[in-house]
Amino acid sequence: MSVYRRAFLYIVRKKGKTVLLLLTLTILMVLLLMGTAIHRTAGKASAKLREELGGYFKIIPDYQKMTIHQQVDQALVDRVMEIEGIKMYNAMDVHYLMTGDLNLTPGRFAREGDEKAQTARFLGNTSSGFHEYFYLNIFTLIEGRHLAAADRNKALISKTMAEENGVGIGDTFYARMTEGASGSSVPETEISFEVTGIFDEGMQTGVNEYTAECDLFSNFIFIDSTSSQMIKEQLGRTDHTAFRGGAAFFVKDPRDLEEIAASVEALDGMDWEQLKLIVNNSAYESRIEPLKRLESMTLLLAGLIAGIGAVLISLLLALWERDRIHESGVLMSFGISKGNILWQHLLECSAVFLLAFCLAAAISYLAAGRIGEQLHERTASVGEEKQVQEYKGGADAVLLETLEEEEAFVVHLEPMTAALSGLSGLVLTGICVSIAFCLVVRRGPRELLTIME
Repeated sequence: MSVYRRAFLYIVRKKGKTVLLLLTLTILMVLLLMGTAIHRTAGKASAKLREELGGYFKIIPDYQKMTIHQQVDQALVDRVMEIEGIKMYNAMDVHYLMTGDLNLTPGRFAREGDEKAQTARFLGNTSSGFHEYFYLNIFTLIEGRHLAAADRNKALISKTMAEENGVGIGDTFYARMTEGASGSSVPETEISFEVTGIFDEGMQTGVNEYTAECDLFSNFIFIDSTSSQMIKEQLGRTDHTAFRGGAAFFVKDPRDLEEIAASVEALDGMDWEQLKLIVNNSAYESRIEPLKRLESMTLLLAGLIAGIGAVLISLLLALWERDRIHESGVLMSFGISKGNILWQHLLECSAVFLLAFCLAAAISYLAAGRIGEQLHERTASVGEEKQVQEYKGGADAVLLETLEEEEAFVVHLEPMTAALSGLSGLVLTGICVSIAFCLVVRRGPRELLTIME
């Protein structure tokens, strides 16, 4: 009788043992496949997050000093951009201008009957999408597009402002400049802006009856850098080429942020008595922490499953080989070699393993996504925390934000991953069978028959 027929007949005849081995291997492979799939998904999500959400640092003038001898200007920005690892920057300015034809959300000055009730905060940007309010998801663009370096006389306004004034994308409004540098008066000048985007300002905390109109999120207006520079010139500012709000620099890989910041600090000609360097990696760290925790957890889980599975299968097969001593002795007495018997045992266990692997792959494919989602939600809730970010625009400081987990975390059982896991499991099963068979290899057929008697 051929070895393949003997293996088939044994599997069919020993249904109880076959089902027990099948269930054991299926459970172990389901755990291993899901752990591996979640681990790989967490690793890919981490890599994607590093690409899409690089950390950043800001260089701003230290306005606490009485005099500022070094400003953040385009020359300084260009020097910093020469450092490898920085992908882009956003230069910022802040102005307080009167809005002639836009009604603002009323605040302190409206209640006092002061004309400053029409003063809004205008935030100049090279690229508004990389302003901290948008980058940290305090504000969300809901219509139109962000401002770019090539724009001129363009603006983003809040949803509240747009609804209260009936303004939409493509509409124009104007702002008035009435006060120049050092409080000197200037001829009243109007600047028109075209609305290119509308943002949702979210919820603002810390607002009370003493909050000025210019400090209300709904009264923030983002404008392009060209218009911002023009405003400074018309106001007669001697530092009109400088960026009063400083500049934020965004790195390609947030893991390199500290090293890049150190390189910036080492640049010649940088007066850090006059400038401040603020490193902010919180957006990346807050969002990467659940993924890192999940990645470590699933790696440990896969290792434990593999180790415990190897021990469990070895013990199980060792007991089975002990029960098959008489069978092996009979086969050897009929002249069947030990290698042939070992091959039969390998075929039996391999057939059961392949069936278990197919079942495990089907179960894992259906369950991995849901289990991965729940596991990620749990690890994210453990690491969830609120952080306060400070933004300096001139002498102004503001506000709060809560970082939210936004990255989609969908676990997929990749064919290559499943194949490698299956091959590893098959090799492990073969090794366990071979080790258990050592009991047979050391004895002859007569001795094996005597043991059973």
